[in-house]
Amino acid sequence: MLRLAGTALKNTGKFLVQNMGNNAGEVAFRVLPDVGFGVLAATQTPGDIGDKLIAGGSQALGGVLGGVGTVGALRKVPGLANKNMFLTLADQAGSIGGDFAGMAIGDNLMRGKDKLMGGYGETPWERMSAEQQQQFAAQLEQQILAQYGILPGTREQFADPTTGMGVA
Repeated sequence: MLRLAGTALKNTGKFLVQNMGNNAGEVAFRVLPDVGFGVLAATQTPGDIGDKLIAGGSQALGGVLGGVGTVGALRKVPGLANKNMFLTLADQAGSIGGDFAGMAIGDNLMRGKDKLMGGYGETPWERMSAEQQQQFAAQLEQQILAQYGILPGTREQFADPTTGMGVA
């Protein structure tokens, strides 16, 4: 079983290297945008460094695998092996699809991490949303209590202590 897994990983690595591009420029054009979007995902994700690494890594890896996988599959189609413009567009389309798949996988990994850490199994964005909803509910409650004079100290300035009523 381990030998089979090792062979599959070796073949996958060979497939990726063969289909990333014919020169350094093609490799950079196929890989760098995906890595860049992974870095953006990492920097924009709230949470700890683990959440950021999961978000950025899964999106970058998904984009690279999606783009290179699409190119590799299309190179096997007769007549498309040397159509660089078409393969470049196919790489971009595959990268976008891979980005979305990577984001979904990353979200599930972050939910699992949150659950393991004692949380409710939420992504950092979901945790932030729940916190903001709680803050909004508390602010709204305070506003309503103050508006109707239920909070102590909000309407005493209008009371007349000699009569117990409002100012005459």
